[in-house]
Amino acid sequence: MQKSFALILFSLLFCLKIDAQEDTKFIDLSKTTKFIDTMFIDRDLNNWSVRAFSSFKEQRFDVDSDGNKYLYTPNNPYGVGFGVGTKKLILDFSFNIKASEVNPTERFDLSWSFFQKKHLFDFYFQNYIGFEILNENTDKTIFREDVRSLSSAFAYMYMFHEPEYSIASMKTGLISAKRSSFSFGLGGFLLYNKQNGNGSILPVEDTNSEDINNQIDEFKGTGIGMIVGFSTLIVLPKNFFVSINATPGVGIMRKYVASEDSGYHPKNPLVTQLGLSVLLGYDAKQYYLNLSLSNGYYATDYNFDNQVLFGYLNAKLVFGYKLKGKIKRNWKK
Repeated sequence: MQKSFALILFSLLFCLKIDAQEDTKFIDLSKTTKFIDTMFIDRDLNNWSVRAFSSFKEQRFDVDSDGNKYLYTPNNPYGVGFGVGTKKLILDFSFNIKASEVNPTERFDLSWSFFQKKHLFDFYFQNYIGFEILNENTDKTIFREDVRSLSSAFAYMYMFHEPEYSIASMKTGLISAKRSSFSFGLGGFLLYNKQNGNGSILPVEDTNSEDINNQIDEFKGTGIGMIVGFSTLIVLPKNFFVSINATPGVGIMRKYVASEDSGYHPKNPLVTQLGLSVLLGYDAKQYYLNLSLSNGYYATDYNFDNQVLFGYLNAKLVFGYKLKGKIKRNWKK
């Protein structure tokens, strides 16, 4: 565990230093026989690969208020990066591409997944400052550099049928699936979300500025709930495969909404969530390609008919080169 925390701490410091967009680790221990020392470090370089990738990553939220629907999206969502991987671990670093210095979004993203036999853990943390706000009714767009959205979630899933191949292991490109499989599970999630700004996060020019229901300077909520998981891996001809995962869920959230002069706790505690992910991959002898798409959305309200939907959307295209057959000598144990 100390090595795991050390890796995560190093990744956090590295991301902050280089303004990285993402640090992602996928760990698969379902086929690990040596738990000590080799848990994170495979000493045989023939079992390693080097990776390059491009990514799309954004945290967004939608608000329905006073007959208007607002879409909050960050700028500069694209990134490029590199990494290394083994059958047990992938460590990727990506660099955010700022196509323009006008209205950049400041961001930090961290995601982590851990898989061992029937137990699956997922965690993400996102902090974004600066959003483009689109009124979908009028097509009017403004940029608010003061609007901040912080979101973090932890999820656990117990799989009733131990999957032979996890989506985490297939992303390494070093494990080849021989047959298709399906698994089903139950679990739960913990969620924290916060949005705030210097003044109301809703554009006051589009609303009745004297209505306290439309003056939302800050929203924060902590939720807990249950999820159901469905996962399938389909082996296709010519070394292709596809993995599809879905995790719907429902829970309760303790919420607080603040305006300039007052605050209240919304009465409706209900929060619903939906997670979807797809992985399309190609596994050749010396290299591999995979395209992953994933999102997670949580829906609740600010009360007074102000509905809010917040979540993330990620995409990554990876090219990996396997070192197998290129390394003449293993590391000394």
